[in-house]
Amino acid sequence: MLSKFTERHPRTIAKMISWRVLLTISHVVNGFLATGSLLVGLKIAGWATVINSTLYWLHERAWNFFQLWRKENPNRVFDDQEGRSALKMLSWRVVITANNFIIPFLVTGSWGSATLFAGLATAINMFLYYAHERVWNIFPWAKTVAELLDPSLKKA
Repeated sequence: MLSKFTERHPRTIAKMISWRVLLTISHVVNGFLATGSLLVGLKIAGWATVINSTLYWLHERAWNFFQLWRKENPNRVFDDQEGRSALKMLSWRVVITANNFIIPFLVTGSWGSATLFAGLATAINMFLYYAHERVWNIFPWAKTVAELLDPSLKKA
């Protein structure tokens, strides 16, 4: 028997909300650092709330299909190992880096400000993403394990 570890939709939504809170703070601060304007940071955070939340949810649901570096843990249903969190962080970075340039550019009209924002967001948010994944790993809520028949045991 093989195990399929999965996270239910309510967990994905809760993770999306907690991630959005962290990122909203980060976007406001990064926007201010890149432009000197708190209003610009708020505008960037506003646009990113809608666009990036959707992207985050899609990213989480896609990763739910992959069992790489997941193992059973009776105390927490299952654990995502550190390598999985790191790989998810890198795949998220690929998805989100373009948005961390495009949204600030559309808000400011400045290549320089958009580039500085994207650089700050990349450096800070990679750390935040990994830490967010590791903290969520602690909580067993809405994690499930299903036993799957080993494909090699199927009758022809």
